[in-house]
Amino acid sequence: MKVGELRGFGIKQLTDKTAIIKLPSFDYPYVEMIEDLINKNRSLLENSKNLIVDLRGNSGGTDTAYYTLLPYIMTGSTRSLGVEYLSTKTLIDGLSKYIESVKNREDKKEEIEMLNKDIALLKNNMGKFVNLSGKPFSINKVDISNKGPEHIAVLVDKRVGSAAENFVMATRQSKKVKIIGTVSSGGLDYAAARFFDFGCPEYQLQLPTFRSLRLPDYPVDNIGLQPDLYLDKNVEDWIQYTVDYLEH
Repeated sequence: MKVGELRGFGIKQLTDKTAIIKLPSFDYPYVEMIEDLINKNRSLLENSKNLIVDLRGNSGGTDTAYYTLLPYIMTGSTRSLGVEYLSTKTLIDGLSKYIESVKNREDKKEEIEMLNKDIALLKNNMGKFVNLSGKPFSINKVDISNKGPEHIAVLVDKRVGSAAENFVMATRQSKKVKIIGTVSSGGLDYAAARFFDFGCPEYQLQLPTFRSLRLPDYPVDNIGLQPDLYLDKNVEDWIQYTVDYLEH
């Protein structure tokens, strides 16, 4: 194992100036674990001059997984373009099934009310693309921490995709962040995939249900996100390289 690397999820101090947090997945089962990891290490995050966020191998999951980390990374709010859903029976049935599964939960009342409005809008626009928010973009306010790293490096390789690419797009808007590594995988333009019944039970068909409003001007699929600092194949120890970059 290379000096300074972590196996799996983790956070630790590398040097007097630099800490590292490794986040190999943003899948739903890991959301609470990531939040717990960050909350238990607030002092480390607040008092480290530099922070390395190691995303290598993170193929995505849910954007919720990284929200707790943003206050230590961002220097202001983030701006993102919205999405539009293709209204289909499969999408409507899936949303309705979810509502049925949580209908008795008090904490889901507001979400259910919103989803019922979305379903009504989708039903009125069958076969069409629908912007459920009604807005082309959103400004996402981040409650910036009073203390945090001065410089942040996000390590990205070709396996980083989906929600992990969303993390890259959000954090690169911070004045403190440099994206270091290689081009990401490029899987961000079409998402929220569902299984569609197409009359052949021997096979499964999974299709995305929305497309980004970045298209066609700023495609990411099959292209990837470019790093600020490219690490070629001759750089063997990414962690040591990044520590040297941040501290010298």
